[in-house]
Amino acid sequence: MNSISAERAAYLLETLYTAVLVFDGELRLTGINTAGEHLLLASSRKISGLPASDILPAAPGFTEMLERARQSGSAFTEWGMELDLGQGRSVTVDAVVTPVPEEGRGGELIVELIDVKSLVRARRDEQLTVLHEAARKSLQGVAHEIKNPLGGLRGAAQLLERELNGSELTEYTQIIISEADRLRNLVERMLAPNGRRRPERVNIHEVLEYVISVLEAEAGRAVERDYDPSLPSLEADREHLIQALLNVVRNALQATGPAGRVWVRTRVRRNSTITQKFWKLALQIEVVDDGPGVPPEIADEIFYPLVTSRADGTGLGLSIAQSLIQSQQGAIEFERSENRTVFRILLPLE
Repeated sequence: MNSISAERAAYLLETLYTAVLVFDGELRLTGINTAGEHLLLASSRKISGLPASDILPAAPGFTEMLERARQSGSAFTEWGMELDLGQGRSVTVDAVVTPVPEEGRGGELIVELIDVKSLVRARRDEQLTVLHEAARKSLQGVAHEIKNPLGGLRGAAQLLERELNGSELTEYTQIIISEADRLRNLVERMLAPNGRRRPERVNIHEVLEYVISVLEAEAGRAVERDYDPSLPSLEADREHLIQALLNVVRNALQATGPAGRVWVRTRVRRNSTITQKFWKLALQIEVVDDGPGVPPEIADEIFYPLVTSRADGTGLGLSIAQSLIQSQQGAIEFERSENRTVFRILLPLE
């Protein structure tokens, strides 16, 4: 069997979702992968060569763990270890320490740090994937029933546009026709095997402006924008993105009521873990509203099919949005902070 090259080993280390740190016999850091830099919020250039006690000065238990491994020469796992990273930030990890003895030297220690919260989130995402697949099959049956009314809706809008005879109101009939065509295409693709994707280069702000213009006409009020103009385009299925964003922004508008406020923000996010894969560069879209928030009793199930807090809701909007975003290798999550609800969409830019 051929031995693996150093370059190949380094590449494989960088692709790992798990944070990996390597310490020498004096407990000085000699190597760290990108996931490790992300976890510790420190660059390799800054902390390489430093002793463990200097890298995590507020977490003396980490250095003590390395000392035990060095002295015993045996591998072991420390479950649920709390690491104080400083600046008010901490992380709970499962730490796996493996001594690598070397003749004539103290040897090295390989440390794997698994973020417990990320692991829980990954398991939840796996469960959601199974549920979404079941929901997709159910929605295929519903899609058959949607196609005929869409044709009637489009035809009625065309007739109305003729009656308006060049009036400014034709702007709204054009929206109806455009949306009917888009939904027809979406339904046809839902009926196709695996809901096939059609990736292309997409300007996210152009997509957002389309979505917001549709929903502002629908809701009769404005959505506030906060865009990062430096964002590059991304490779994605435009129709999938439009439908997912329509569902999320519409959900925010419905949650706030006529007097509420909704913001849409875009930013670049560096060093992000999305569905168990590490990306150096990602697009972050935040849909923020000042509504009452998600009821606590359904907070853990908000992305499940048929889960809703509204009497007139179907419980499919956020579930479909999650499924469509996942099909783009992205993720969607939410949090409640400072009396505002934030739905955050992450999409890889690489």
